[in-house]
Amino acid sequence: MVNIEFLKQVQVFQGLNQEQLAEIITCCEETEFKPGDKIFAQGDDAVYLWIVKEGAVDLRFEAAGGSSSAEHTISTIPEAGAFGWSSFAAPNKYRLSAYCANESCTVVKVEREGLKALLDKDADMGYAVISNVATVVGTRFHEFQEEAARRRGQDILGGW
Repeated sequence: MVNIEFLKQVQVFQGLNQEQLAEIITCCEETEFKPGDKIFAQGDDAVYLWIVKEGAVDLRFEAAGGSSSAEHTISTIPEAGAFGWSSFAAPNKYRLSAYCANESCTVVKVEREGLKALLDKDADMGYAVISNVATVVGTRFHEFQEEAARRRGQDILGGW
């Protein structure tokens, strides 16, 4: 069950008070996955913001018509980490696929429309959450840049 103490640990909900966190709980649902289970696919409608409660989740790029493996992992999201920020950005499609990364994982899905209604109703909560989401997006972008540079360096060095 999702509780306020857990939500306090989640970066996108930092700075919210007890009442605001209690309202967010009404939009949350816990789901469990087994190792390698696909949580969502790249291109699916982004109707949830997701949070890792237990375990970890791999975000992977999948080429059209191709299969996915751990080699395609762009980022691994740890406990209390949020993913699926595409639910906040048009066209509301997931940009990567998400997979359970270890023996099992428990994730919390936060329904976009319910959360959006809360953020519209409480401007302070809306500002805090969207600011925190922007921080997550920025951090992931920098991680992606570093990984791309590392892989590019390996490709260049591999040709020697």
